[in-house]
Amino acid sequence: MILIFFVTCVCVSIMEFANVMTPLVLGQQLHLLPTKQGFLAGLLGATQQAGTLLFIITAGALADLRGRRAMLMWTLIGLFLCLLAYPFASSILLLFGLRFLWGVAFAGYSSAATVTIDIPDHRSRGKFNSIAFLVPWLAASGFILITSRWPNEFRMAGFSPHQALLWTFGLVALFPLVGALVTALFFDDPFGKAAASASNGVTKGAVGVLANLREVFAYARANKKYGLILFIGSVARTDTIVIGSFLGLWIVNAGRASGVDAFAAAKTAGLIAAIRFVTKVIGAPLFGAIYDKVNRAALMLASLAMMTAAFSFFGLVTDAFGMIMMIGALCLGLAESAEGIVCQSFLADQAPAHLRGSSVGVFSFLGTVSLLAISLVGGYLFDHVGFSSPLVMEGALHFIVLVISVWVLSPKRLPV
Repeated sequence: MILIFFVTCVCVSIMEFANVMTPLVLGQQLHLLPTKQGFLAGLLGATQQAGTLLFIITAGALADLRGRRAMLMWTLIGLFLCLLAYPFASSILLLFGLRFLWGVAFAGYSSAATVTIDIPDHRSRGKFNSIAFLVPWLAASGFILITSRWPNEFRMAGFSPHQALLWTFGLVALFPLVGALVTALFFDDPFGKAAASASNGVTKGAVGVLANLREVFAYARANKKYGLILFIGSVARTDTIVIGSFLGLWIVNAGRASGVDAFAAAKTAGLIAAIRFVTKVIGAPLFGAIYDKVNRAALMLASLAMMTAAFSFFGLVTDAFGMIMMIGALCLGLAESAEGIVCQSFLADQAPAHLRGSSVGVFSFLGTVSLLAISLVGGYLFDHVGFSSPLVMEGALHFIVLVISVWVLSPKRLPV
């Protein structure tokens, strides 16, 4: 258990690190004008999600058929290579290629994370998932708060902006490398092996993958709650790309417009990210405990309502460096912790044990399809409407899914 928490901490921290550092790569490495960065950030996010989209379902099925360990190795080695190459991106085309490979790597992580829903039983699932949610985000908050300062510190020590990025990314790349070595040497996968032995018996190649997927969709038709949580995946995963692509970019560009140096603004972006992460840490045990004691479907609806309100709140922000932005980060972290705990736990409750990896894969696939469109639309809104508009759009999407979920779960449509 300690090992999987360590590996998860590495993966989550690296994911958020890349989000915070991308504005510096766009501005300092590629020297792009601020008016071009929003749409490009959206395209880069869409490219990353395309990489995930092409591999996530296969990776989820392979997690059931071959175990979780291979998927973790896939992710950690991929992250290590991408981090080493990222600050060397001297063209937009190369940056697109790296983001695609980044998405392929995270397809492995999304499927391997199934191990965190293998361990707990039904009665304690909420509390366990709160720990599994809390530990990585606590680690990520400290990680981002520290590493977001490194480029500025390297520059103040006499390094050029390019050298500062090289050293920062190179040092951070050591973390997934250590994670891969630890996983290769020490990680055992009894849950993945048990899931494979309990599967439908077709365990080889593409035939086994397709058989698992057919079973997932057949079960979704028969079980409305299971089908609903898969549908909610179409928006539940989109918050990460909207926040990652546009929140830090908002702060850096707003700082540039106010005469604040980009490296100094990146420190503020790291602080906002850390505030959001700390709030996730506070909210995780709260919602984990609540999940085990109340109606779980009702709590899922409440989490969607919280996300609607939190994202919509950013429409009120006029100063990216002011207190209201920090309040927004607090509200967003709390809402993310609620949705993250509830959706993961609810999916684990509804999915058959031998289809958990495939279920996570389909859940992530549907979210990735939405991410492709949201990244592009969000980038356009960022450049032409306002810095906060992608986040407000995300609030509107959560509201639509909330209304549909209330309709599906109504007593007239779904027997108690």
